[in-house]
Amino acid sequence: MGAVLAMTRFWRRAGLAAALTLALAGCGNDIRESPLRLATAAVADLVRPDPPSVDARTQLTPELIASAPVSVLLVIQQTEDIGFTLVANSANLGVIEWRNTAGQSILRRDGIVAGTRGFGFDRMTTDADGLIRALRAGGADGVVRVHRVIDGAGVIEARQYLCNVRLVGTETLSIYGRDYDTRTFTESCDGPGGRFTNRYWIQPGGTIRRSVERITPELGDFEFVRLND
Repeated sequence: MGAVLAMTRFWRRAGLAAALTLALAGCGNDIRESPLRLATAAVADLVRPDPPSVDARTQLTPELIASAPVSVLLVIQQTEDIGFTLVANSANLGVIEWRNTAGQSILRRDGIVAGTRGFGFDRMTTDADGLIRALRAGGADGVVRVHRVIDGAGVIEARQYLCNVRLVGTETLSIYGRDYDTRTFTESCDGPGGRFTNRYWIQPGGTIRRSVERITPELGDFEFVRLND
């Protein structure tokens, strides 16, 4: 009984209670937000909130993950080396919002970051259709991706990157007691925000089980691990 109560408390802290209530219903998460609304909402995000006080990696176990009633994402903010969990909260137009109880969220489409909210210096929206096609095709050169971010004057700025997508090998991921066979891809990009390389670990069937993706120059790279199906 004590173990069950501990698991319940853990997932309640992780935000699963709210996720169960919203349960992937379209709860206003629309990535087609107006520029004025995006700029207004982003003003409060220009100062980065404090990171979580407890690293989720110190608490996660195979038993806890198996007890999760909804999909859970482990996120590692690599600049600060802090890990936290997000849960699938709502879906709209093919984009899933993953959220925690602090109000921070990651928007993902086909397992790729489409935007962020609440981290400070957020990426508002992303055009990554070319990347999705390249991953399905096994790679491509000259792939365009566009990030829309808020500049220092509070204006939405579109930053276009040219990327080369490469299949670099295969790898078996071991994630909290479960193994996943994956193909590994790199996405090397160059543009107005500098150069960066994203990495993706993709299972047969197309699920991105793990990725390391540049969010913005200020936030750096986030690592994402899909903990359950």
